[in-house]
Amino acid sequence: MTSLAQRPLAPTQSRQFTRPILAAIGVAAVASVAFSIPLLWGALIGLALFAGLALADISRATIDAIVLASVGAAAAWWFDSVLDGRSAAIELLISLRAGLGWLVVGATVGAILVLRRPTVNPVAVPVTAVSAYLATALMSASGASVGVLADLEARQLREGILQVLGAPFHLVIGLSVVAVALAIVFGYLAQSAAVPGVVGSALFTLVAYNLVGFSVAEIVAETSRVGDLAREFWPPQWTWPKTIGSEPTNVIIEPMIETLQIAVIGATVGCLLAIPLAFFASRPTTPTEPTYVAARWILSVLRTIPDLFWAALFASAVGFGALAGALAMIMFSLVIMAKLFSETIDSIDAGPLEAARTSGARYTQVIQYGAFPQVLPTYVAYALYIFELNIRASVVIGVVGAGGIGRLLDEQRTFFQWDRVMAIVIVIFAAVIVIELFSIWVRRRLL
Repeated sequence: MTSLAQRPLAPTQSRQFTRPILAAIGVAAVASVAFSIPLLWGALIGLALFAGLALADISRATIDAIVLASVGAAAAWWFDSVLDGRSAAIELLISLRAGLGWLVVGATVGAILVLRRPTVNPVAVPVTAVSAYLATALMSASGASVGVLADLEARQLREGILQVLGAPFHLVIGLSVVAVALAIVFGYLAQSAAVPGVVGSALFTLVAYNLVGFSVAEIVAETSRVGDLAREFWPPQWTWPKTIGSEPTNVIIEPMIETLQIAVIGATVGCLLAIPLAFFASRPTTPTEPTYVAARWILSVLRTIPDLFWAALFASAVGFGALAGALAMIMFSLVIMAKLFSETIDSIDAGPLEAARTSGARYTQVIQYGAFPQVLPTYVAYALYIFELNIRASVVIGVVGAGGIGRLLDEQRTFFQWDRVMAIVIVIFAAVIVIELFSIWVRRRLL
């Protein structure tokens, strides 16, 4: 006979949380009749949050439904009061002040989660609160770009015309509160950042999509121009006069060779300089703590500087040409190799290092015999990979005058010589493919 402890639990039924929701709806209806429409809107947001908590089997208590509906109504009243009292277009500062009520709503959702699930970290309360607050502030400040608020011109703003807060705007704000708050809750339940990460990315993508003026319809409408432009690219022109009045000749090979030279110098010198920096920036091989901190700080600073800036800087310092490109590629290679190589050193076996230190070996001998043999194959593979990157980057930095085939490509693009541009692109493509195939072959033999 099956004992009570072994019997399966009764399946969850909808009537278990129907009464709390109906009770909260009643409270919201009374509040909306007695006060104003924003209260009903906010109460409905609170009920939607409660429905999510109920479906997640977190809370089906009537008191929680009433609290969420009440807090939501108060937040909506504050939100609309601040925005209705504005004297200018909705901006971030106004949105941050108006969204303070949603901060309380998020904190309430987090508090219910922590109270009903004691195993959840209490930090869920401020995390949920801040997430809901920032999401609603962002969406209200971006209402014009998202398309739920009028995008007013400067003349209209001077005339005192304000944006109308219609139903689409309130719908977007409500969905933002519910989506972000419940995403944080489900993320804590699943002990994973995947759910809140996806929701947050969706909100930021929506805003960015509109801010940059991206339009799928316009792209589709302009596809007819692709055929016209393609006819200008083909057939490629492989020779043209190097100077006015001279005979046509192949002027692509020499800049391509220069690009390869820049890439080789950059990869070789940069990867060699990265070796000591990578060992200093790794815990198992750093000689002292200050050295480790200094090396990490140097890497962090250098990683923030893009390769185009290095190229422009060296072009201004030493003049336009291959030397500026080679120096830029050295810095580019140094940063990438030091970062990748230091992370590889972090995961090596510490046994040989300890054995070398115990035997009285000097620091350089510990590195030479205990650490470097373990990471040498990976170092060579990284060096080949960086050489591939340098070929592509060398083309890009040529645009700012750092020499190589990139400079030739920019010159022909400037004069709309698309057939010549096509020939240059084909040569670059062939070179990159050959080098990449060779690099893959070598890496397979090493790893």
